[in-house]
Amino acid sequence: MLHLALKDLRLFLQDRRSLLITFAMPLALITLFAFAYGGMASGGERRPYALPVSDLDGTPLSRAFVQQLDTLEALAVAPMGLEQAREAVRKGKRDCVLLVHPGFADSVRTGGELPVELEYDEAQATQVSMLQQSLVPTLINFPFSTGHARSAVGSRIDRMMDRGPAQERHRAQMQFDSLFSTIERGSNNETSGTFGMGAEVKMTSLVKPASGNRVVLVQAVAGTAIMMLLFSVVGIGMGLLDERQEGTLKRLLVSPIPRAHVLLGKMISANVVSIAQLVVMLVFTALVFGLQIGPHLAGLALVILASAYACSAFGVFLAAVSRSRQQVQGLSTLLILVMSAIGGSMMPLFFMPAFMQKIAVLSVNYWAIQGFFDVLWRTLPHSDPGFLTHVGALVLIGTVLNLLALVFFRRNLARGV
Repeated sequence: MLHLALKDLRLFLQDRRSLLITFAMPLALITLFAFAYGGMASGGERRPYALPVSDLDGTPLSRAFVQQLDTLEALAVAPMGLEQAREAVRKGKRDCVLLVHPGFADSVRTGGELPVELEYDEAQATQVSMLQQSLVPTLINFPFSTGHARSAVGSRIDRMMDRGPAQERHRAQMQFDSLFSTIERGSNNETSGTFGMGAEVKMTSLVKPASGNRVVLVQAVAGTAIMMLLFSVVGIGMGLLDERQEGTLKRLLVSPIPRAHVLLGKMISANVVSIAQLVVMLVFTALVFGLQIGPHLAGLALVILASAYACSAFGVFLAAVSRSRQQVQGLSTLLILVMSAIGGSMMPLFFMPAFMQKIAVLSVNYWAIQGFFDVLWRTLPHSDPGFLTHVGALVLIGTVLNLLALVFFRRNLARGV
């Protein structure tokens, strides 16, 4: 019994693929998700949130408010014109814009609700809601920090007691003077949040799909479709290795057919299957879950073609650089899971720390998901430069991988037959 166990252990240790799947892959994924979820943890890496601000009031008090926001460690204020900021939100370059409306200074002086509003992309609603809560303490304390709190609250009391007897107004004013001294002392100890003056940040959705698509549905279909497509095309690419083992490839290479055409045939079949798979997944989601794809057919066709091209190139490339089916299986699983994690298939990108959001552009998943969001969520026209950038990146990735596959195919597969 012991000898059998030792024999199995020796075989296991000699199998590089098993070692990779058992040890290397879990460690790589643990590291990846630790970094990713570290961006959500309070003790993890903190990066300032780039917040576009449009100061429509243009007064010294509104400028002072914007400057006070910029002193917060969690924020990096980016002053922008209103239309420029709104366009950035519509095209997915920014999550939201903070508007300081006209009348802000008057509201500070008279004790009215401060006219501050967040216009946002509904796809980033979770992140913007957290931002809204972080703005509340600054709004509460701003009248105190500028010395307008006493007159502002006094004005409120006067308005409330306007029709009451003069004696009651005087008594209320005396009580207010005593109460305000306590509030003012509390504000210095960061406890003025209980007073609640001007503490509302209005939220208005600037980007929501005209067709009624839900952001969770778009994220689910885009992220899942690309991840599963990558797994599928790897299986198609491994057909090259099967043909090599069975001797089919050798007969093809000695035939009058140019060697490059053998690989090009695989590329074409992989593209056809990829397109069919994406179409089936989108149609299924439309029929079962109500995803609206009818109004976006032109843009959707471009995204499907570009995504299929890039993903199929990935599968053929892996098959061309690998020497065995086991090698492809181990390497592809690791690469696909890593790309899916950093590219947004497994979790929204804003949960991740800054450096992971930057390296997300190295994955096929990122560009494909952004393309689907451009069409199904932001409803950008297929001629929009931002949308074409995402499609162009997929085409570039696919072309580079296909060219590399041709080079490695000639070196590895053809020579080894």
